[in-house]
Amino acid sequence: MSGGQSEPQGLRAAPWALAPIALVFFALMYAGMLIQPPPVRAHNAADQFDAAAARERLERIIGAGAPHPIDSAAQDEVRGRLLHEIEALGLRPEVHERFACRPQPRAPLIDCGYVRNIVFSVGPAQGPAVLVASHYDSVPAGPGVSDDGVGVAASLEIARLLMREDLQRRVIFLISDGEEQALLGAYDFAQHDPLMADVEALVNLEARGTRGPAMFFETNQPNGDAFIAFSGAPRPVANSVMADIYALMPNSTDVSVLTRPGLDVINLALLDGFENYHTPQDSLASFNTASLQHMGDTGLHAVRNFARAPDLGSSTRFVYSDIASRVTISAPSWAGQAALAFCVLIALAAFWRGGAERRWRTLALPLLALVFAAALAFAAGLGLSLLRPGEQYWFAHPEFTRAWCALSGLLGLVLSFAVLRAGDAVRVSAAGFFWFSLVGLAGSFFLSGVSILFAAPAVIFALGALGALIWRPALGLGAAVAALLSLLIFAPLFSLVELALGYDLPLAFGVLAALLGWAWAGVIAAAQGRAGWRATALVLTVAWLAAIAGAAQAPAASAARPAPLNLTYFVDITAAQARVVAGQSRRALPPALRNAHAFAAETILPGDRYPSWATPAATQPAPAPALLDLAVAEAAGERTVRARLVSNGAYRVILRLPRSAGPLRAAINGAGVAFSDAGSADSDFVNLACQGRACDGALVEIVLAADGAAGEWYLIGQTPGFLPEAAAAVRAARPVTNTAIQSGDGTVTLSRLAPIG
Repeated sequence: MSGGQSEPQGLRAAPWALAPIALVFFALMYAGMLIQPPPVRAHNAADQFDAAAARERLERIIGAGAPHPIDSAAQDEVRGRLLHEIEALGLRPEVHERFACRPQPRAPLIDCGYVRNIVFSVGPAQGPAVLVASHYDSVPAGPGVSDDGVGVAASLEIARLLMREDLQRRVIFLISDGEEQALLGAYDFAQHDPLMADVEALVNLEARGTRGPAMFFETNQPNGDAFIAFSGAPRPVANSVMADIYALMPNSTDVSVLTRPGLDVINLALLDGFENYHTPQDSLASFNTASLQHMGDTGLHAVRNFARAPDLGSSTRFVYSDIASRVTISAPSWAGQAALAFCVLIALAAFWRGGAERRWRTLALPLLALVFAAALAFAAGLGLSLLRPGEQYWFAHPEFTRAWCALSGLLGLVLSFAVLRAGDAVRVSAAGFFWFSLVGLAGSFFLSGVSILFAAPAVIFALGALGALIWRPALGLGAAVAALLSLLIFAPLFSLVELALGYDLPLAFGVLAALLGWAWAGVIAAAQGRAGWRATALVLTVAWLAAIAGAAQAPAASAARPAPLNLTYFVDITAAQARVVAGQSRRALPPALRNAHAFAAETILPGDRYPSWATPAATQPAPAPALLDLAVAEAAGERTVRARLVSNGAYRVILRLPRSAGPLRAAINGAGVAFSDAGSADSDFVNLACQGRACDGALVEIVLAADGAAGEWYLIGQTPGFLPEAAAAVRAARPVTNTAIQSGDGTVTLSRLAPIG
């Protein structure tokens, strides 16, 4: 690795390190291509998932592609067509319906609505079961063709194939309602449906985008049974650290409410195409049939493995990772940690045997590289945030930010070489893998899934170091192979983290690139040979600055990747005042809107955490709900407020009351829940929400503590899709680089109720 002595001086002085650096850089830039699903098969075996047939069913189910949120007329139509498709397969679906309420664990909110879950099964009529879950409702803003049409389409094709097979465990298919509102259908199924008692394993099929591979991103712990069922999946995309990170995030799917101790869980989702998520762009035009095939192949594989065997009862906690979506490597968690501890010792011994010359400089090199990389990524991210306040500057063109994040890690390594003038390539490689193994080992005690990402390359290096005791070149060969393996693991991870988190925390990507640089430090040092690092550092600095300049100049939104921005016509009924609201003021307004109308930051609803951009508008009639027949009774040291809710055309109604009133419990149409089960206890208000047609005329009951203070309550009405003429001018000024999202454009009304209590 140190280079030959007979080379001409010109060759020895050339900055050949740029070659492996370029390899690492382009791998980080384009690793997403490695994990893309394979093309749609032209021919399928009899037992193989047929993506074309699954898509055709989905097209019939979706129909004209209208949004179909919970308890809406459009949802009735989708459900009717979905039931017809299930029956056409020879299955007998049931609709399990109930009025349900669920407290939100991270918000001061109880959500209620009428859910209509679709349930059917294949295999044995009774006994232990595997649950395959997806959902058929959409957000009000989008048609939900991928979210979660891809899961519904995959479920039906999986059912068609499994109904012909001999299964040991029955497979129950739950196509839930109200997932987008509050996971309401799955929550009700888990709480009240007797079928849930037989469920031993769960495979959930979801989408957070419209293309890309179906990633295995969430599981249970211990995950032995789930991983065994997943292992051997075609073109696997999975790693245990992503599952660990997801467990720390506030995101949720139906798995969040279906899971329970002892339940084996495989959660699969599309992540790419996030710009279309929960928008009108989640349509058949953006739907990717190859992604459906990958979801179907992976889901079918897992469900078959679960259903063809009894519950294994494994108590093993596996760590695992795919390698470029071609093969999966795994080990028990303890084995990953043990391997890393072994590699720490071997790498330290190999480093120490290299001699005392520049020993401490060489050992410090990876740490200094990490410091430089973190500083560069932080400085670039801070500078761009200050230059473009309130913008997700990376959203439309993430390639520029991806480039400077990757270059932050690589430039940090080169700068550490230039500053420390470390020892030969062999010792640099040993130092790099010493810290690589040590950080992986330390990290595994916080996120156990991390260990496999570091252990696999580190073990290759350690074997090379041991082989060098017999054959000296083995160390260099082992270091090179370990570096390549680290690239095949870390580069796709770099891409997956971008899809999952975006670039709001660019420092994390700079650090990730720096950790990969540790594995490549010896290879880069060997390629550089005796040449100085000035030219290499200059080339990388220019490239880093160019990428930052590209990120600074690129538009934050485009027609192809529009930024989310809802327009809301807001009417304060009590004050007879109206506004047009254009999102929170933390985000910058598009220049077209900012220049055309006099927007200012205002707090719109009492209890809002952040102000919003608002401009005055003419007051026009708007759907405003009301509470009628209100009565207050006191008994057993509690006060109970009863009323009848009248929607008056609003689709979603929220009753917002102060915590000072002492709210204890609430019920709508008899579905009750405690306010203490909802989150955000630091909020001044709690909310009781009802969504859909069943809310009109619903009976509302709220129980207050006897010592609660009387105060002003608020009734909020939301009507997605209704944007009156008073908002037309603002809507016309919204550029094509912005799009509606979630609830979409619509009207919100606020009514102040007389003090209650």
